[in-house]
Amino acid sequence: MLADKGIGSAVYYPIGLHMQECFVYLNYRAGDLPQTERACREVLALPVYPELPEEQVQYAARELLAIAG
Repeated sequence: MLADKGIGSAVYYPIGLHMQECFVYLNYRAGDLPQTERACREVLALPVYPELPEEQVQYAARELLAIAG
């Protein structure tokens, strides 16, 4: 939906740190950190950088509000 409007987006952390292989020794299981797991499902990263023109910020904000309803 956002890509159709020319707005970049990404999910940076689809898996919580506690569920990543490098932390398996901590013995966490799915459901142990529900807020982290919820954030991984819901948080979206949008392009943000100092050179981003204000008009593009406003455009992205308007489109996101329209999608959110």
